[in-house]
Amino acid sequence: MKVVVLGATGTTGQFVVEEALAKGYEVVAFVRRPGVLKERKGLTITQGSIEQQSEMRDCFTGADAVVSCLGARPSLRVFCKGTNLQQRTLPKIISAINDAKVSRFVLMSSFGSGETAEKSSWFLKIFLYHFVAKKLFDDKVMAEKSLSTCHANWTAVYPVTLTKDSAIPTSDLVTLNRVRQVPGIPRLPFANAAKSLVDLIPEKNRSGQRLLLTIPGGWR
Repeated sequence: MKVVVLGATGTTGQFVVEEALAKGYEVVAFVRRPGVLKERKGLTITQGSIEQQSEMRDCFTGADAVVSCLGARPSLRVFCKGTNLQQRTLPKIISAINDAKVSRFVLMSSFGSGETAEKSSWFLKIFLYHFVAKKLFDDKVMAEKSLSTCHANWTAVYPVTLTKDSAIPTSDLVTLNRVRQVPGIPRLPFANAAKSLVDLIPEKNRSGQRLLLTIPGGWR
């Protein structure tokens, strides 16, 4: 299976590359800065821009799946002024997927985006999602409306706060419509998020689903 990873130089993206290679997949990292990743067997590093639909289409052609771990890096400027990164790029990514006739798309979003914010603890809901990082999450909400135009079998994943801690044995992946609340401030290792994203690649029964990714028992 041939898999293209977007955001492959980010923390989650690098774990996704490693996890996919470990499963024996042929992995293509579509990146702006190719020198960040180490070349190895099974990995092709392709330089390009997520702003250029034609470059992505050429890279995606012949791939079985695309996994996107793209996201704006949190900063004071992003929190204060906001960003339109997702609104600029996700529609182009989806159009390139459609043009290349890719059959599977796995998108990593964030818990706190859209309806997920209302399922969070009161502190996160009021302070972070509706105040400090509201503009960042609004960008994701607007961009993800373009998923309705995706011809591929797509799944969107909403992980809770991610950390650089060592991987834990398991995590919970559950459809959002089953979740009433995510109490507290659960923290999940990047490695676990990457494993869940890669495990979703061959799934055929998750089409059009939005999934919460959290610690075991971290929802009700």
